[in-house]
Amino acid sequence: GGGIVEGSVILLGGEPGAGKSTLLLQLCGNVCGQAKVLYISGEESSSQIKLRAKRLGIDTHNLLIANETDISSVINTVREHRPDLCIIDSIQTMEVDGIPSSAGSVAQVRESASALTRCAKAEGIPMIIVGHVNKDGAIAGPKVMEHIVDTVLYLEGDRYLALRILRSAKNRY
Repeated sequence: GGGIVEGSVILLGGEPGAGKSTLLLQLCGNVCGQAKVLYISGEESSSQIKLRAKRLGIDTHNLLIANETDISSVINTVREHRPDLCIIDSIQTMEVDGIPSSAGSVAQVRESASALTRCAKAEGIPMIIVGHVNKDGAIAGPKVMEHIVDTVLYLEGDRYLALRILRSAKNRY
């Protein structure tokens, strides 16, 4: 669609091991020269992300990395740092306080995605949210998440082959 739109929310789905996090780190490497990127991971530690970035030859001087799963803390971190791009890896690890279900449940994923979308729109910060695909080929958690975000992308391909396909299933732009 010509680029990442200010305040837009992009859902990047794919099977575990498809390369979503690696692709996003490569994107960080391409934009960190002229933009500040905040990469929030609920799955990997900061040191794991830094090791992968180093392996990929990515200069991380403009890449801020945080480990967090509490959605209120995530939003506070986004507002505090005001990045040019924010990446959430992944929605299945995020939790909204006050919802009695566990992370990854339908209610948690829906409410986390809604809160992140409100933040992105209010602050004008583009956000990419990673969502894992389940055995049925759907993004784990509710399909309703696709209705919350602006763009839905799927990274497809055999994890043991070098080729991948990035397919757009929805794009408001």
